[in-house]
Amino acid sequence: MFTTAPWPMVITLAVLTVTVVFFVMGKYRSDLIAVCALICLMLFGILTPEEALSGFSNSIVLILAGVFIIGGAVVRTGLAGAISNKILGLAGDNQNLIFMLIMFLTAMIGSLVSTTGTVAIMMPIVVSMAAALNASPSRFLMPLAFMSSMGGMLTLIGNSPNMVVNDVYVKAGFESLTLFSFLPVGLVTLAFGMFILAPATSWFLARRKNEKGESKDKGMSLKDLAEKYQLTQNMFKAEVQEGSSLAGRTLAELGLTGKYEVVIQEIRRGKNQEQIAPGPGTVILTGDTLHCMGAPEKVEHMAEACGLKLGGSLGEIKDKDKYRFESIGICELVLMSASRFVNRTVAESGLREQFGISVLSIQRGDQYIRDNLKDRVIQPGDALLVQGSWENIARLADFSQNWVIVGRPEEHIKSSALKHKMPYVASIIMLMILAMAAGLLPTVTAIMLAAALIIVGGCFRNLEEAYLAINWETIVMIASMLPFAIAMEKTGMVAIAAQFMTALGTAYGPYMALAVVYFVTSGMNIIISSTPVALLVAPVAIQIALNLGYSPLPFVFGVATAACMCFASPFSTPSNALVMSAGRYTFFDYLKIGLPLQILMGIVMVIALPLLFPF
Repeated sequence: MFTTAPWPMVITLAVLTVTVVFFVMGKYRSDLIAVCALICLMLFGILTPEEALSGFSNSIVLILAGVFIIGGAVVRTGLAGAISNKILGLAGDNQNLIFMLIMFLTAMIGSLVSTTGTVAIMMPIVVSMAAALNASPSRFLMPLAFMSSMGGMLTLIGNSPNMVVNDVYVKAGFESLTLFSFLPVGLVTLAFGMFILAPATSWFLARRKNEKGESKDKGMSLKDLAEKYQLTQNMFKAEVQEGSSLAGRTLAELGLTGKYEVVIQEIRRGKNQEQIAPGPGTVILTGDTLHCMGAPEKVEHMAEACGLKLGGSLGEIKDKDKYRFESIGICELVLMSASRFVNRTVAESGLREQFGISVLSIQRGDQYIRDNLKDRVIQPGDALLVQGSWENIARLADFSQNWVIVGRPEEHIKSSALKHKMPYVASIIMLMILAMAAGLLPTVTAIMLAAALIIVGGCFRNLEEAYLAINWETIVMIASMLPFAIAMEKTGMVAIAAQFMTALGTAYGPYMALAVVYFVTSGMNIIISSTPVALLVAPVAIQIALNLGYSPLPFVFGVATAACMCFASPFSTPSNALVMSAGRYTFFDYLKIGLPLQILMGIVMVIALPLLFPF
């Protein structure tokens, strides 16, 4: 005989289901979805306003904000890059040794910096290093993304789910975990991950092993980058003749893109053919040479209509005159999944208006898109080849929450003015770790103090830059999802789920209960972000352990590990998606490497966790 569930439980379950569906769809930002769900729980009276807003006063929000600021300083001062280059310099050209060093270094950085931040730090280094070795970066980039998650298991602050389950654990009446409570778990994940990834990536990505790197030089040269994107295809030279309708008018007035579907990418002027980066206010003069991008028939039509002398395709020009990068340069941007430019067309993104740069081409997987760019929708993981003045290209680095800059030629961009702050940042981080490890300060106090000292110490150019280092989407999403645990407990959902899994544990033992908790979390994490999954499952896992009369520690660590160890899809985590385009991976690549690793990691952890933290 079935009993009717009380309406608060039905409503909570309905709101939770709709929230999960919207998370899976990925059409809207996760913070907007979470806030709307929270409002629904308040409107239906499931949560009081005080309960609903309790997440925003939770210490985990301050911890995450502080971690983002510290991670931003590590990147901006060049500390991570300096350490990376020093360690990588020890390996020479031994690819296996380099692979091990990269994975180890990624794990170390990942223990303090978010997974996305870790990949953003390491990816440009790996791509340039692969080019120097004349090797494909695909051997390194997927393991890089996976290892950033594994490294996050070394410390309490390494991954967001670690801090989330600790918060739930403390609210259940237990003493808070310490900074290195996760260390035994992290060492197991690292050892097993390295054991599997080293041969697996070499074997399963063997079809790419003969791909040549883009350059034998240190890093990817500008010419190599231009040829990688086949920049001269559909690029033509046209001279502005006397009496041309373009002469004396600005590009904004002319509206050439709208009229002819042709984009002016570069202007060369005068006897010395000075390079000019075109902008809306740029005035066209008689005698200018325009570098036009568009279909041949479109360019011919514009030349005939506007009185231009067409000089042919740039692909036909002799090599030494084909590319010039004195005042105008190019670089490659790989879009973050949370970038505010994602799901907008190139025209809507405002990249030209805000940064003074033009998009020349889009790489999406193995496809290069060069036609009708202004109407192309930018997708997560896309790589954009952009062009602009070196000054404007240098500005792109200040918006690292939106993209990773790959193939940026360092010889053309001034070194960071903040490099002298590297020793200061390193000292602050070491003191923070010591304070937390020795129990001198609570975690939130130590992290907030470190973040404040970094800001006051001038490790950011201004306070606004420090705020830019914080991923506010993650902060708001977590703060909005935290009260869901309260709603699930108030309506009895936690008790029902715990009773079901407790029955399994009673019938088949605690290992079965732990396996169910782990693989339910792992399965949900394939389609939902790790933090909401950890928030939803952790209270159930703790209740199961209490019902069975066991220590909740193996269950708590099981939830955290399962929430972080998600490798089966490029869209499971931002770091997975971030390397997809740069590594030219397909969805199947993640299935054949990531899915077995995720399953095997689950089996290993179900066996190892009770040994590390007995029931």
